[in-house]
Amino acid sequence: MKTQAFFFIFFLSTFFLSCKKDDVDTPKTKTELLTSKTWIYDEYFTNYNSANTVLAYKRGKANNSINLSLNRSKFNVDGTTSEINQNGTSVPGTWKFINNDTQTQVTNAVGTFTANIISLSEDGFIWLDPNASGGTYAKMIPQ
Repeated sequence: MKTQAFFFIFFLSTFFLSCKKDDVDTPKTKTELLTSKTWIYDEYFTNYNSANTVLAYKRGKANNSINLSLNRSKFNVDGTTSEINQNGTSVPGTWKFINNDTQTQVTNAVGTFTANIISLSEDGFIWLDPNASGGTYAKMIPQ
């Protein structure tokens, strides 16, 4: 009887010790989401704040008024950014979140650009620059 009780207790303790709680996915921070990918343009709108909004670039579409197929944006955890512009030229800079992480601010040799974050997830980064001429709205996707 003692042997049976010992094996029963041994079995139960082994069972309970081997059971572990399912790992719970903790949501990624905005920094983790933004810096974990190299972003490319899927859509780019100009004159977004007007009745004459223009879809200037759509990935895969012929006859775009702006060719952004070479563009790449990489945001690094250390606050640096590297961009390849529409001419294939590397444009290094710095970036940060501002206004309670609701906006990004990128500074490079071209200037300082502030954009409202509309959406940021594993699958997309959608932003609006209301200060650009007429407003610029873009949807970026992971490369």
